[in-house]
Amino acid sequence: MTALAGLSVVDLSETVGGQYCARLLADFGAEVVLVEPPEGSALRRMPPFSQAGDQGSLLFFHLNTGKRSVSLDQGSAAGRQALDELLCGADVAILPPGSEPRDVLDRNPRCVATVVSPFGADGPLAAWKGPEIVLQALSGMMHNNGAHGREPLHGCGRRASFAAGLAAYVGVTAALFAREHTGLGQAVTVDEAETAAAMCFPYVLQHIYNGTVKGRGDPNIPAGQVRCRDGWVCIWIYNHRWSAVCRALGLEHIERDERFGAPIPRRAHWAELFTIIQDKVADLSAEELVATLQRDEVIAAKAYRPTELHGSAHLAARGYWETVEGRPILGPPFRLSRTPRQIRSAAPDLGADTGWAPSSPAAPGSTAVTSGTGPLAGLRVLEITTAWAGPMAGRVLGFLGAEPIHVESPTRVNSWRLNKEVPNPVNFPDGVPGDRPYDRAFHFNSQNVNKLSCILDLKTGEGREIIRRLAAVSDVVICNFRPGTLAKLGLDYASLRRIKPDIIVAELPAFGADGPMARYAALGPTMEMSTGMSSMIGYPGGQPETTGPSYLDPIGGFNAAAAILTALLHRQRTGEGQYIEVPQVEAAMQLIGPELLAAIDSGRDPAPNGNRSPHAAPHDAFPARGDDQWVAIAAETEAEWQALCGVMGQAGLAADPRFATLATRQQNIEALTAIIADWTRSQDKHAAAARLQAAGVPAAPVQTPHDLARSEYLAHRGFFTMLEHADAGRHPHPGLPIHLDATPGSQRRAAPRFGADNHRVLRDILGLTPGEIAAVEASGAMATEPRPGA
Repeated sequence: MTALAGLSVVDLSETVGGQYCARLLADFGAEVVLVEPPEGSALRRMPPFSQAGDQGSLLFFHLNTGKRSVSLDQGSAAGRQALDELLCGADVAILPPGSEPRDVLDRNPRCVATVVSPFGADGPLAAWKGPEIVLQALSGMMHNNGAHGREPLHGCGRRASFAAGLAAYVGVTAALFAREHTGLGQAVTVDEAETAAAMCFPYVLQHIYNGTVKGRGDPNIPAGQVRCRDGWVCIWIYNHRWSAVCRALGLEHIERDERFGAPIPRRAHWAELFTIIQDKVADLSAEELVATLQRDEVIAAKAYRPTELHGSAHLAARGYWETVEGRPILGPPFRLSRTPRQIRSAAPDLGADTGWAPSSPAAPGSTAVTSGTGPLAGLRVLEITTAWAGPMAGRVLGFLGAEPIHVESPTRVNSWRLNKEVPNPVNFPDGVPGDRPYDRAFHFNSQNVNKLSCILDLKTGEGREIIRRLAAVSDVVICNFRPGTLAKLGLDYASLRRIKPDIIVAELPAFGADGPMARYAALGPTMEMSTGMSSMIGYPGGQPETTGPSYLDPIGGFNAAAAILTALLHRQRTGEGQYIEVPQVEAAMQLIGPELLAAIDSGRDPAPNGNRSPHAAPHDAFPARGDDQWVAIAAETEAEWQALCGVMGQAGLAADPRFATLATRQQNIEALTAIIADWTRSQDKHAAAARLQAAGVPAAPVQTPHDLARSEYLAHRGFFTMLEHADAGRHPHPGLPIHLDATPGSQRRAAPRFGADNHRVLRDILGLTPGEIAAVEASGAMATEPRPGA
């Protein structure tokens, strides 16, 4: 059984994001046909390429497994007629950038017409070119990456484009869900640049709150890396785990050392501490060290190389790697108990299905529109989550109209409220923590818009009774604590199904619900190490790097939202709920699928090389005017290289034998970098990027939170919504990149104060009487302030 069986999808996208969206639709049961020109999709000619025989582009293979291929010449009358027939029978059409979705909807009103593009069809950046380095530079993410004083790092692969494809899948499935109520399709648009901004750590709200800008020279996260005999390991040393670190590493003798015993001197002697740890672990295997630390509940991870992942004992135990037609493919991004992913075939040969036609579209359904706002209006989500990934999943569903109830314990507060930390002024409006700093932290307030706050002590009988009654009137339960947490609370899927037979339960374990690493604690950066991404990011000869404070958390949240929407579509048709497992590491591996497949294919791992690319030169970030200001430039073609020389006022440079071809530019890359940097140092990064893009050269300013808050592009997209928070005040809040034209999502209310909706939940949702409410409160099961030690 598949969730999307019977749906017909026409993929005309010609973009990574569009084709990834269509690939997900194919994975979960839709019939997807890739419509290609006679010469084939442009992605068939994009790297990385297989070195095993004539197997072509691994990017194309990863994006198009499970699809059909129809080759059409849209310049001919026959080709246009054939395409029109395909579109008239489509439930979903994924269109190339520059397309007008209404052209499809006028012919087929039930179709969900979708466009994924770098910057959208209009706005100040509509004509810009957007390779990965440009998208990451504009997003604010790149500003966070790498060492202060060196060029910031853009990352690896085409992650911004894949993330946009994932966002488009969320939009498409939400539009399909709405179609059952309205009888009509609609336009769904997603920009890669806006998606990249939405995935960035919310430092922009910090800046909006108090004008501060987090820089790479500011104190870093409490983590460091050591080199074991077979790889790098990242170790997080939280203050409350210091004794555990010393115990696990056999370093009890330094636990009370005056340099390290207390948090402030420990941070002052951080490098010295990690020199001691390095000496201790140099001869250990990386996996042995991680296992030792994790046994003492110290968060640590190995920076796996891509070639190692194919032989991973953990992934093997989970049956992750699969094959199709004798070729390896990545496992599913999420696992659904009733409607698992099913792969029909490998990526198709060009034109293999020419002449194929979908079945006729179904007759229009009901035209009754749901009450409320957004395609998920009327649905309720019970969110037992913390930090970012789980709350992001609930935030996406809330943005699309659902009612999320964010449940916290009075003694175990959401970590993004920063309740356990000494208040740092940079986290609060006007730099003031206030009487309720846990309600004023930009972290929590950025990710919990549209939600109700219900504080329940689930260690009490009354708290457990309330949560079970909430589950009975909810559609979805989300949890991103360690595997087994819901079961300990009596809220596992089997138990909840007895309460609400059609409930959907989604858990987001970092490494999955089973396997040797299932119990490992993780954070966004350690998950990035575990995917193979970090081993591809870094300066030549340096340690692996991570992308910002927590890049994979929002990716996990979007994957969870995608999985839940898939399950909701199945429930809408069958009445069945199901259990969802979103193993965040495995889900994120999809974003570098082509690079992982290339490593398996060749047996070689890519070496970190800063921002440089074998397919473009220059391809880097260059210093601009001001402190730690940079401009990203990527010349991917000879025409772009020559245009760059012209903008710099050095047209003759293009004929210089050192730089006349891509190969010679690569050979002389240091000299080329120095020449370009001499020009960029005197340039304003915004003006330089605009001049280069006007000349056809991909470029972008490496934007800071200050830049994002004033971005004309994001303002044009309506990215920020003005919201009034009872404690934090009135501020613009960053949004989400999913645009539906008929049932749009929205940010309707600011994040809730701690326990602000306790009465509303008990009275309006559960229907308790005043006496019953008073009894619950008297039991201590609820609170409106964190309890001591929380």
